[in-house]
Amino acid sequence: MAEKPPFAEPDALAEWIGEGIDADAADWKRARRVLRAASNLVRTQTGRDWLNDDGTLDNPLPEQLVDVTIACAARFYLNPNAETQWSRQIDDAMDGGSRKVDEPGMSLTASEKATLAKLMADASPLIAGVGVISTTRGEHASQDMSPYWSEDDGRPGFLHARLTG
Repeated sequence: MAEKPPFAEPDALAEWIGEGIDADAADWKRARRVLRAASNLVRTQTGRDWLNDDGTLDNPLPEQLVDVTIACAARFYLNPNAETQWSRQIDDAMDGGSRKVDEPGMSLTASEKATLAKLMADASPLIAGVGVISTTRGEHASQDMSPYWSEDDGRPGFLHARLTG
């Protein structure tokens, strides 16, 4: 299976974190790989590849999609061990240290997942909500409804549909 392109390039990641990433250094390859992993995480979350039939990225990609990808990649690029830092000061003494989180690795925050969910809802042709469609035969139709199917084989019957939301 061919490698899917990332939603952003290392230049965009460098701009986001405010540091240069040298195109001739190993950091460029690392940045591209982190962006590809973040893109794949976003693909999993959205359930879409965001690719055209020829394997190129949709153009244009939604800006929110790119922003979420870069933010996720930046967290992992800058802090791959997912360590947190803490410090406290009592009088003149400083105390501090760092802790590793329970599950390090690349992940999306709750707000990023909400952004992607909203993006998918806006792009979906489906109407959100719960509905019920039932069919019955042998019952009488209401006054404003024909008691027969429009393409029936002559047997009496009708379609009863009720949408609830």
